[in-house]
Amino acid sequence: MDRPVNSELPLYEQIKTVIDRRIETEEWPANFQVPSEGDLAGEFGASRLTVRRALRELQADGLLVRIQGRGTFVIGPRMQCAIFSLPDITEEISFSGGAHTCRVLQHAILGKDSPGRNMLQLPPEDVVFFSRLIHLEDGTPIQLEDRYVNGAEAPGYIEQDFTNVTPHNWLLRETTVTTIDNTIRAIRADEDVRNYLQIDGNQPCLLLDRSTWRDGIPVTRSRFIYPGDRYRLRSTHEARTNRILSMPGKGR
Repeated sequence: MDRPVNSELPLYEQIKTVIDRRIETEEWPANFQVPSEGDLAGEFGASRLTVRRALRELQADGLLVRIQGRGTFVIGPRMQCAIFSLPDITEEISFSGGAHTCRVLQHAILGKDSPGRNMLQLPPEDVVFFSRLIHLEDGTPIQLEDRYVNGAEAPGYIEQDFTNVTPHNWLLRETTVTTIDNTIRAIRADEDVRNYLQIDGNQPCLLLDRSTWRDGIPVTRSRFIYPGDRYRLRSTHEARTNRILSMPGKGR
């Protein structure tokens, strides 16, 4: 098996990484029919359920499509655009002429059995901090922030008062980061999030999922949720398409 470097990840994540690499390098080009779950299970030494989970998540990520009665296929291009920097929420609100305030909903050390620890994929003995904050512009909720922090990389994090300084600004001063990964997508918020953001069930939201590392060591994992009608993301950058958009069985 063409295994990824980080073999400590769950097997389904390893399978996802290998398949994603095959698609990225066009070993599996656009319209390529993915081998059956049984064949992949044999290749990776995994159960069919494990392979099914990996394929399902790759479909959710927009890399694969399953066509009933035909199989699973590589979709093809993704427009890749590099968002070089996203400002702190206080800067965004200030730029628009508003006044920023913050409510701290939770600020704690996660227990060893907390599912949230999986967000950083750290050993059970490592300390993980978690904060949930609501950022408001002129009293109106504009961002729900869930942030997981590697305690070894930011030991003073738990002592901070985030009504006076944002986690973004504090971490910018106190930690070293070498890699940042941003994923942005539209979501339907669950009931708790809707209540925090004061929106109804028909209101779409924007989710920014950000992970940071220092030389391969996880530093933070953050999820920022914005009400769709209260936030606009803008970035100036170069974009490239590395895959051609097509559907299996269709002409290009």
